[in-house]
Amino acid sequence: MKKHISLLLPAALSLMLVASCGQKGNNQKNVLTPTEEAADMIHSLPDYNYTDSLMQGSHKVVYAITSHPDDSLSVIVDEDGVKYKDNRFWLTITKDGNTLFSHTFTKADFRSLLPAEFRKYGLMDGMRFNRAEEGKLYFNTCVSYPDSDMSCPFILTIGPDGSYTIEPDTSSDEEDTEFPSI
Repeated sequence: MKKHISLLLPAALSLMLVASCGQKGNNQKNVLTPTEEAADMIHSLPDYNYTDSLMQGSHKVVYAITSHPDDSLSVIVDEDGVKYKDNRFWLTITKDGNTLFSHTFTKADFRSLLPAEFRKYGLMDGMRFNRAEEGKLYFNTCVSYPDSDMSCPFILTIGPDGSYTIEPDTSSDEEDTEFPSI
């Protein structure tokens, strides 16, 4: 990211200089330099909505995963000072048209399972359906460093009664737990 910004700075400064030279009769200028704009910029993932269904025996199960960057959550500032909005995820599951499960997840739901570095620098950035087995639904989710492949993966298990558990995903070495880009 720093390389891209440093390459764009000379071009952006030239454009700003040309634009300001073309203005006549305006003695006041409130122009932010590219470095000030970059320092104030807060990066975020786009909104995400996904709905799918499956059959569990004779029961139709529909799940919806929605997420968006949330202004009410703390801004993550990485070691280089780059700022990121954290995300809020909603998981709603219906079984035969009746709500079985509806919960909002943030990084705070994983706090006790996260190393200190991920509590400070990580953001919640993915959730996807994994499998249905013995009446339970399994979802992969993770807290990751922004713009990095470093993550703490978890398995979210939804019971047939709507109860849930969150456990570290120790199978990441055995199977693909990559999340699609949102």
